[in-house]
Amino acid sequence: MFIVLPTDRRVSDADPGRAPTQRFPARDEQGLVNYYEEADELMERKWREKLGIYLYHHVVKPEMERRGIKPPSKPDKVYLANFPANYTLWVHKKGDPHDPRKDHYLYGSRWVAQFRSPMEFCLHLKWLLEGQPMKRSARPDCRCCYCDGSLSQGEISSALGSYHPSRRDKDKKDKDKDADGKHGKPKTTRNEMVSTNIPFKDYTKLNQAST
Repeated sequence: MFIVLPTDRRVSDADPGRAPTQRFPARDEQGLVNYYEEADELMERKWREKLGIYLYHHVVKPEMERRGIKPPSKPDKVYLANFPANYTLWVHKKGDPHDPRKDHYLYGSRWVAQFRSPMEFCLHLKWLLEGQPMKRSARPDCRCCYCDGSLSQGEISSALGSYHPSRRDKDKKDKDKDADGKHGKPKTTRNEMVSTNIPFKDYTKLNQAST
C-alpha cells in the first residue's frame, strides 16, 4: 500500500532553496571532510516506510473508519510514495574521508532547519495534511518538537510507541524528581498525543500496489 502525497507546492511548506549547499568533499587542514550528499534510494525508502506506517495508523485509518470504510487490518507494507513537494533527504558525511560519520536529515521546511529522523517529521507531516493551520502569533500550529517545543522528541516518540529510553534517559529522569518523588512535568500518555480530531482533507490517496 502506498500513501501518495500531492506534488502541489501549495500543500507543502518547503522551499527548494533550503537544501544544504556544502556538497563538495573538500578536506580541511586536518584532512577531514564535512559535506552533504543526497541520500541513496535505500535510506529514502526506510524513511518513507516509517512515515507511511505513522500516517496509516494515525491519519488514514481513523479517517477511513470515520467515513464508514473498513480499512485493511494489517496491510503487509505501507509506504509514503513521496515526500511533500521540495523536501529532500540528505546524508551528512563528516570526519575521516575514508570512513566518515553519516547522519541523515530531511531538508526543505521554511520553519524547521532540518528533521533528524522520520519520527521528528511525522507530526509536522500531519500538520501539512491538516492544511498548515497557524497560530495568532503567525507561527505554525504544529505539535512537532521544533514548532511546539512543549515536549522533547523522546517524549513524543515514547507517546507514539516508537521510543525506548536509554540508561542515560532514565538517570536524567531520576535526577528530575522532586522531594516527593514525583516528576516536575506531568506525564504524557499515548492517548493524549494521538487522539486529537484531524480535520482531514483529501490530500492523501491510497494506491494498492505490490511491494
